[in-house]
Amino acid sequence: MPDTPEVGHAPRSSRDQHGRVEHHRNSFSWVEQGAGRPVVFLHPIVGTRHYWDPQLAGLSDQFRCIALDAPGYGGQPSESLTPTELGTRVIEFFDALEVPLADLVGLSLGAMHALYALGVAPERIGRVVLADTSLAFGANPIEWLTEWLAPIDGGGSPVDLAAAAIDAIVADPLVDDVRSKLVTAFGQVTESALRHASSTIAHHDASAIVPSIPNPCLVVCGEHDEETPLSYSEALAEALPRGELAVIRGAGHLSSIEHPESFNEIVRNFLA
Repeated sequence: MPDTPEVGHAPRSSRDQHGRVEHHRNSFSWVEQGAGRPVVFLHPIVGTRHYWDPQLAGLSDQFRCIALDAPGYGGQPSESLTPTELGTRVIEFFDALEVPLADLVGLSLGAMHALYALGVAPERIGRVVLADTSLAFGANPIEWLTEWLAPIDGGGSPVDLAAAAIDAIVADPLVDDVRSKLVTAFGQVTESALRHASSTIAHHDASAIVPSIPNPCLVVCGEHDEETPLSYSEALAEALPRGELAVIRGAGHLSSIEHPESFNEIVRNFLA
């Protein structure tokens, strides 16, 4: 696979686009901005497609930036999916938008989905950025799920959980309008979708996939990420046949919105 594959796609205007598209039995909600080589962004558990607004704004001068809602997010039906099914959903989204080949950028849960897509159809994917994630989950799944979902089990809403989690996993408090926008967007996420996504994280294990991934992959980690610390990223980058590592100084687990300029520069240089 070439380092910078040529992507075949119909010319597009640079007008912002968004909406819902059907493919087979699945529906997808997404937002996109820009024109050129397609790059699909996959968000973390405490984000939606709008989590990537700083990247769509910052990179759309060079790329067709497409941010996809995870299954169950954005008003989509919620269901329990295996890693293979989650990876297949990403590829089916390519088909729905008639994108034969695209680069992927995923963070945390989104990076897990990107790894699963690589396990299903690496030939449909060019370069890949895997941010703030791991080769496999590093804690006891049952204990983590019990602690993580305690606000929901105690009668709270997904918004309550997201608001508290965002504050806990960033290195420094987010700018008020950035945090507010992130939390507000999460209001469309159902409890069922959150539980399914949480289970995906708790049982994540891509160790059987990673050694055979042929694609160039950049592993990105926030310097102060305590959820998936630097040692996790180092292990993932080492296990990938064509893995590289980049550290964003001063960032926590949500490196792409904590330091969007640094994140965008790293992504732009890697993809270009």
